[in-house]
Amino acid sequence: MKYDAIIIGAGPAGYAAAIRIGQRGKKAAIIEKDRIGGECLNYGCIPSKALIELANSVYSMKETPGIKATMEIDLKEWQKWKWGMIGKLTSGVETLCKSYGVEVIRGEARIVDRNTVSVGNERYECENLVIATGSSPVRIKGMEPAVGNREILDLEKIPEKIVIIGGGYIGVEIGTAMAKLGSSVTIIEMMGSILPGVDQDLVSPVARKLRTMGVEVLTSTKVSSVSGKYSVAIENGPSIECDLVLLTVGRVPNTSGFGLENLGLEMNGRFIRTDERKLTSVPGVYAIGDVSGEPMLAHKAYYDADVAASNICGEDAAVEYQAMPFVIYSDPEIAYTGKKGDSESVFPLAANGRSLGLNSTLGSYRIYFDKSGSITGAGIAAPHSSEMISEISLAVEAGLSPADIGLTIHPHPTVSEGVKEAAEGAYGKPLHFKTGR
Repeated sequence: MKYDAIIIGAGPAGYAAAIRIGQRGKKAAIIEKDRIGGECLNYGCIPSKALIELANSVYSMKETPGIKATMEIDLKEWQKWKWGMIGKLTSGVETLCKSYGVEVIRGEARIVDRNTVSVGNERYECENLVIATGSSPVRIKGMEPAVGNREILDLEKIPEKIVIIGGGYIGVEIGTAMAKLGSSVTIIEMMGSILPGVDQDLVSPVARKLRTMGVEVLTSTKVSSVSGKYSVAIENGPSIECDLVLLTVGRVPNTSGFGLENLGLEMNGRFIRTDERKLTSVPGVYAIGDVSGEPMLAHKAYYDADVAASNICGEDAAVEYQAMPFVIYSDPEIAYTGKKGDSESVFPLAANGRSLGLNSTLGSYRIYFDKSGSITGAGIAAPHSSEMISEISLAVEAGLSPADIGLTIHPHPTVSEGVKEAAEGAYGKPLHFKTGR
């Protein structure tokens, strides 16, 4: 049988492409060597946020005034629940794929040519080939004893002392969770600040909260090696002894081990080069998700999949990352989208009633807009900012003004009211904060 498309990889990019193609009545096959859902559903996005939610629940009970309680955390029992929850998600995705006529093929794919993929002794023919092989954590020689994201999320015991190498979003998220669960945490970052590349106005409340929780943050610091169980050697400094080391210094695209070289594709560094239609340099071959370039985000992978599937099915679609949201599940959460404009309006989290009720006052809402009065983006450091940033992404995509948000009724009391008030601040009329305008 010849398929309209064969997709290699069943992570967010791959399974989304398969579903979108199937929804249009085309015949697709998806090949996966591990688990449906890929890194995100099984070993990354979903389980890490579940761990963060556990940690937030425990910490909230401890920090809420008037509550005196002791809690026993049974991580083994929690792991059973976590894998059960993941199983429901992944089986649901597989069922969805099959409901749209997608054939799910288990095994290791190998590209023979642009129209042929083999799995074991079987060969499959296709009109279009979609590469959605994702990415893997960076490993560094001399730091082999350190665990990665998969191992840290499968812990059955909370470490007394953990060192996290890398102060990017994964390091900060896991470090915050571990501290809330009772670990003594040290985060080591070679750059001058944690969360490098993120606006310092958004990072500042997160760094302050980490200090409040007793997390030691070492910036402009390099690790030379990790040995035993465990000793972390610091360049020009004393070694740190601990119970566990997490290495989280980035990810690299998966481009080897499945015959990619047989296509002779143009590359963009380590990534597969694609055009705005997600087409590679070889006709009929698409690349989507992490393997096709930054940012390595699951929602970007979903978006890529929509574009590729549309083009495979005869429609005309092109990527436009005008308002790509980024979220860091720190404390407070950081979310940002779009870009900075000519001006910004800032509303402090401490002036939001719902946030005070959550005992969380570190952070701010920032709306960016240009001289024409159009919203260009936003940055929010606040509880549940991940749930609010889409409003701004829509505003950017639709060319809305701050007044469009300011005149939109937001429910009270909610954290989202701060978005409205930040927008009102752009024209000098926030209700609960006096601006200098």
